[in-house]
Amino acid sequence: MDEMITHLNVMLDGLKKKEQALTEILAISENQKTVIESELPLDAARQLVFEMNDGKQAAIQVVKDCDNMFEAMLKDIGAELEATQDRYTPQVKVLQEHIRRVMALDVKIRLAEEENNRLLDTKRETPSVPMHPLPQGSIKPRVSIQTNSASVIKAYKEGRNFKG
Repeated sequence: MDEMITHLNVMLDGLKKKEQALTEILAISENQKTVIESELPLDAARQLVFEMNDGKQAAIQVVKDCDNMFEAMLKDIGAELEATQDRYTPQVKVLQEHIRRVMALDVKIRLAEEENNRLLDTKRETPSVPMHPLPQGSIKPRVSIQTNSASVIKAYKEGRNFKG
């Protein structure tokens, strides 16, 4: 098998792994929303939300590892891929589809996290619930795409050539 195809397949596997980790993060965020919206007192809800963050942090680390791998591989093969892009159009199209799915999950997670933070703020401000301020950034594990990866993803999404 062509070495470039091998590299592209490894990148695809990384995107699939990232997609799975993002799906786990989204599920945890949705579970956290259920807890926040429950009738539990704020302290109990916060405790459950914090306990769920361990799983979220593990998945976030997987996402970061996948991003680092993807970026490193693209740096290694970017110039060659650009020079021979017509030869790998089917593989690049598959990568583009997975990147779109990953980006959609990232947006859903960001929205879910913003909603959870808003709900917690509202719950904290409700007079019938004891007021205990949350530590700054306490339930905001963010999933972010590194700037370099973001430009790569944008290039993939737009179907443009990219530079490593």
